Amino acid sequence: MQAELIKILEEFVTDNKVNLINKVLSERTRHLTVVLEDVYHSHNASAVLRTCDCFGVQDLHISQKLHDYHINPNIVRGASNWVTLHKYDRGEQSSSHCLNDLREKKYRLVGTTPDQNSTSIHELDITEKTAIIFGTELEGISDNTKNEVDELVHIPMYGFTESFNMSVSAAMVLQDLVRRLRQSDVEWRLTEQEKNDLKFEWYQRIVKRSDLHIKNYMKEQSIQNKG
Repeated sequence: MQAELIKILEEFVTDNKVNLINKVLSERTRHLTVVLEDVYHSHNASAVLRTCDCFGVQDLHISQKLHDYHINPNIVRGASNWVTLHKYDRGEQSSSHCLNDLREKKYRLVGTTPDQNSTSIHELDITEKTAIIFGTELEGISDNTKNEVDELVHIPMYGFTESFNMSVSAAMVLQDLVRRLRQSDVEWRLTEQEKNDLKFEWYQRIVKRSDLHIKNYMKEQSIQNKG
């Protein structure tokens, strides 16, 4: 039924848009994902969301221990329509719930740190599904998260300043990992079912009154089945 609904909605999408969506889906990945731990500057988190879209990373996970995240539309520039955002409820265990969810999805948890004695991001093994976790700019990831991750990584630095802006760090990390991933033999692309699920979701967003088109189709199907 999903395939039929996609065909129906696609009639209301321009050929150029259909081709662009198919091209983007062919470059999307869930092999890498990004986690932001209780980030309190919404503009930084929104910049990371936009970066995920630019690098073809489909999912962004945000824990909310003390701070709610609200999308800044002036920064995301529409990226929130295309990236799947997972927000975990406010509370003391928000980060733990996020990490447990990712472990259930078979992700290896990798925390970022300014500690230059940790693994360089350039040397991180990316053969496994990997979740890269970023913390706040002042404190980094929490101690609890550090204890839960499988590995800590850093971006090599050569100046006096101890760390990059968080959104800059995310962009640098994704640029390196996505480049290496695309040059590897790893099966990093979405499955056909994942592509269809996202296409259906995206078409519903861009087609006016998509709910009405779906409702009419379901009604017609019901009448045919009864007949």
